[in-house]
Amino acid sequence: MQTQTTSQPQTRTTEPLFSALAAPLQAKVGELMERAVAAAPGAERSRLLRWLLVAAALFLLWRVGRGMRKLFWSLFGIGMALWWSGVAWWLHR
Repeated sequence: MQTQTTSQPQTRTTEPLFSALAAPLQAKVGELMERAVAAAPGAERSRLLRWLLVAAALFLLWRVGRGMRKLFWSLFGIGMALWWSGVAWWLHR
């Protein structure tokens, strides 16, 4: 008798913090966009656009921060490889 084993992908039981906050945050930004588009030109629209710019700036800072962390570890690894291989000494002589 042959038995077949099926491999099922393992699912993570815990979601990262960003995934848990992404849906409500995206909904709130979408709501701000709708209100800004519907608002007449004036103080209310300026205030909504200012909040949208703040949200976009925070998102960009978050993305840059994540990219810098990866860049740092990549450069650190390359630096260690150069140091231990002796190339770093050759470059500084």
